[in-house]
Amino acid sequence: MPLYLFSALSAAVTVAGFVAVVWLSRLAGKRLPKGPKLLLALGLLACYAAVLIFRPLAWPVIDAAVLAGATGGVLLFEGTLQAPAAVAVFLAVAATVDVLSMAGGLSHVLIERFRTGQSHLLLYLALVAPLHRATIPIVGISDLFIGGTAATALIRLKVPPFRVMATMIGGFLCAVAVGLWLGPTPALPFLAVPVGVLVNRHIQRLRSR
Repeated sequence: MPLYLFSALSAAVTVAGFVAVVWLSRLAGKRLPKGPKLLLALGLLACYAAVLIFRPLAWPVIDAAVLAGATGGVLLFEGTLQAPAAVAVFLAVAATVDVLSMAGGLSHVLIERFRTGQSHLLLYLALVAPLHRATIPIVGISDLFIGGTAATALIRLKVPPFRVMATMIGGFLCAVAVGLWLGPTPALPFLAVPVGVLVNRHIQRLRSR
């Protein structure tokens, strides 16, 4: 596949996955009371756990399970973030962990084991796409969960939805571009920095009223 087509595929899968997680989380959050929402979240996480255990080969099943798992995690966690500043701190901490994990931690180990054919677990921890009769990981479930949690919380906290989504999609696209250039790259720093700027401007705007 030519590089420009692979780039477009990677960007499309990443953005579509992120938007789907945020949309599903917002839909469930607005329409379901606390009890049923908790049950839905646990059910979605159980579906993802089943795929982790049985590891089907069909890539649409993997992608559906990853989206379910990320959405379930968002539904469980995003309500704990009660201020835009808390979301910015949450992303900053997650970005730091992401960098360390990619530098020599768990993410690095998983990627290296996948590269050398020792393990295919990475395929079940990411949205994947078929390429040349193989299945390749595109964006990790942790990125979708953390990005989805941050976006859903910010929208709930009255930060303008268009600004939130544009900021985070821009961050994801920058991460994809750098990843295509340099290889596997931690995505969360590309979210944490612009979201920090967005939150700061939102707070300043509220104070100036």
